[in-house]
Amino acid sequence: MSDDDLHKHRHFVNEIEQAIRMANREVLHPVVIGMTDKDVIAVAVEVAKRRSAYLKVTLEMGQSVGKKPTGNELAALRANYEESRDAFAELMHSIERGYIDIPTHSEK
Repeated sequence: MSDDDLHKHRHFVNEIEQAIRMANREVLHPVVIGMTDKDVIAVAVEVAKRRSAYLKVTLEMGQSVGKKPTGNELAALRANYEESRDAFAELMHSIERGYIDIPTHSEK
């Protein structure tokens, strides 16, 4: 690839990235307007609760007494945790990429 081709390639990629960023901001902004740091932390806490529920039941498999979780129960808790984890990761990705504004600080 020549220097001129490389320059054109980089310029094209930068233009596409900027267009993607603007498209995401336009679509996502109305959904997250007014989001605060408290909102983001609340989602993180909910993900932790779902992880905790999954791990609690996982540990019940190894107990010698008491009800053992079924595969369906484990699968449902895992899916619940993984979907919430992935959703939170997408929220953070959107913030990091500049698709949505940095959350405002909430009042204490």
